[in-house]
Amino acid sequence: MNFNKGKVRDIYLLTTDVENMFINEYMPGAPGDYVKVYLYGLLYAQHEGEMTHEALARHLRLSAETVEEAWNYWAQMGVVKKIPCPEGGLFSFDVEFVSIREKMYGNVPKEESEDTGPDMGKAAVLVDKSMKELYGEIEEFLGRLLAPEENQEISGWIKNDGMSHDLVREAFRYCCGRGQSSLRYIAKVAFSWNEKGLRQKDEILEYIENLDERYDLYKSVLGSLGLKRNVTKAEKEMIDSWVDGMGFSKERIMAACDTTLSAANPNLRYVNKVLENWRNEAAEQGRDVNQKVTVTQAVLNKYYEFLREEAEAAAEARLKEVYEAVPQIAEIDQRLKDLGSQLSRGLLSGMTRAQIEETRTKIRQDEEERAVLLTENNFSVEYTDIKYSCDKCGDTGIDENGQRCSCTKARTGEAEIWQKTRK
Repeated sequence: MNFNKGKVRDIYLLTTDVENMFINEYMPGAPGDYVKVYLYGLLYAQHEGEMTHEALARHLRLSAETVEEAWNYWAQMGVVKKIPCPEGGLFSFDVEFVSIREKMYGNVPKEESEDTGPDMGKAAVLVDKSMKELYGEIEEFLGRLLAPEENQEISGWIKNDGMSHDLVREAFRYCCGRGQSSLRYIAKVAFSWNEKGLRQKDEILEYIENLDERYDLYKSVLGSLGLKRNVTKAEKEMIDSWVDGMGFSKERIMAACDTTLSAANPNLRYVNKVLENWRNEAAEQGRDVNQKVTVTQAVLNKYYEFLREEAEAAAEARLKEVYEAVPQIAEIDQRLKDLGSQLSRGLLSGMTRAQIEETRTKIRQDEEERAVLLTENNFSVEYTDIKYSCDKCGDTGIDENGQRCSCTKARTGEAEIWQKTRK
């Protein structure tokens, strides 16, 4: 329960050395009463004066509980050690003060030491200086001062885990540059790089460059699917497999993503299936997966025709289903067909304006009745419409302005697969 004891002398006439690291790193964030306990205890420990925890509490006009909390705090900060003693009571421990300098930088001999020469002293100064410079750079990346415990943790990465200064520096630069300033997050990155054997700055920067390219790919793939969020772990693994496992280039992967434009629910599994098909085809033909199969305009036109025929056949099947369920709709459709023909002939043969309007009114009435019958029988109003892959061109490849439709890029990628299935 006591501090170190020695001969009694007038210690109040002496000087107590307080490490600048304590003043600069530990004192600013500590409660004032805790600082008082530390300094008063240091005075007696340093000069071998006799002092108990209870007496210290009385001198500082603090409660015994506050003194105990203070020693617990400083022990947690690592600047003192609590040594158990058998006397029991509230304070069942002695206090040993730790050299903060040695804690941060190791037991570096002083230049004036009798056991070392001047060269060792110069090396010690260089070690201290390099760590201080590293801490300074890290604080610039973070935009704030490091807490004492953060200094200790970073020092441990280097001393205990074998990380190089370059690795620690670049890990902080990389993470902070991406808005990730949590020490826990940065530690994960640093330890991951350390496990990969990265030590020198040039190899670290090369790794980061490749890493940035991969993250750019993640972002591009998700963006092509209309997803504005960060990639998940599972998605990363799938995209990584396209590059590392299948050997696809970014250009080829984005071409596969373009094929999802016609999909009802575009997702990574769809893209993965496309790439798997491309890989299998390339293997069968003995070519590189990134070598494109040429799709001629004639093949593309046939593919558009195929899409139109499929859409029309599907609409015809849905119409037959509706007729069987609601026969009245078949009658209405026949009347609409007759009225349409009647209106066309009448416009050419000089039908009066009143007759034209009367015919159009009948058409509108039949269309409204048809819509009501569909919804009453649990069909959507558009259920029997032809549903083309592209509404802008109706699966012709040419838009209303006579220009090549924007869907042709996606259709070309699909046609590449389609023409292989036709053989």
